[in-house]
Amino acid sequence: MTSFELLETLALADGALRDAPAHLARMRNAAAHFGYPWHEAHVTACLTQLRAAHATGTWRVRLLLNAQGQPRAEAFAMDAPPPRVRLQLAERAFDEADSEFSRFKTTHRAHYEAFAPTAPGVFDTLLWNREGEITECTRGNIALRLDGRWVTPPLHCGLLDGIGRARRLHEGQLAEAVVRVDDLPRVEALAFVNSLRGWLDADLVDDNVP
Repeated sequence: MTSFELLETLALADGALRDAPAHLARMRNAAAHFGYPWHEAHVTACLTQLRAAHATGTWRVRLLLNAQGQPRAEAFAMDAPPPRVRLQLAERAFDEADSEFSRFKTTHRAHYEAFAPTAPGVFDTLLWNREGEITECTRGNIALRLDGRWVTPPLHCGLLDGIGRARRLHEGQLAEAVVRVDDLPRVEALAFVNSLRGWLDADLVDDNVP
């Protein structure tokens, strides 16, 4: 495999980084897992420099750490998120659900890119594992309202421990529950969830829904 960098994607709004401590903690854990050197003072200084250069406006920040422990950060202008998005169900099982590259966020994303949406106007793809369990989307987590409560798949189904997901679990907005593809006709509502975009109400394109 070619070299890869560890990756965190943060929202920067008028000089404030959303969920920065949680993102740093997750990158620190990934560095420990992959054996990358971690110098938090260097990473923090990198983000401080970027914040100073982008003190106003709303930005999508990519924080990266290479195998030598060198951080870099880049910012891209970010439009306001749409009020509602469309998701398509994956046509086949996501075989990499148990991979370390699904549990940790890195620049090695070929397994996700293979499931990029194919239909026009679709925001992301809803993935499921070999056991027929819903896992996540390619760019964020999923929340589903089932039997009157909002749930999200547990980590053992094979997914990234998303920052927005974790915060909403801690706040009690979400609970963990296994949801199978066969359960989708009973789902009352959907939402795409990540730290960058927040909570986006979603509709599922039903071409592949049982």
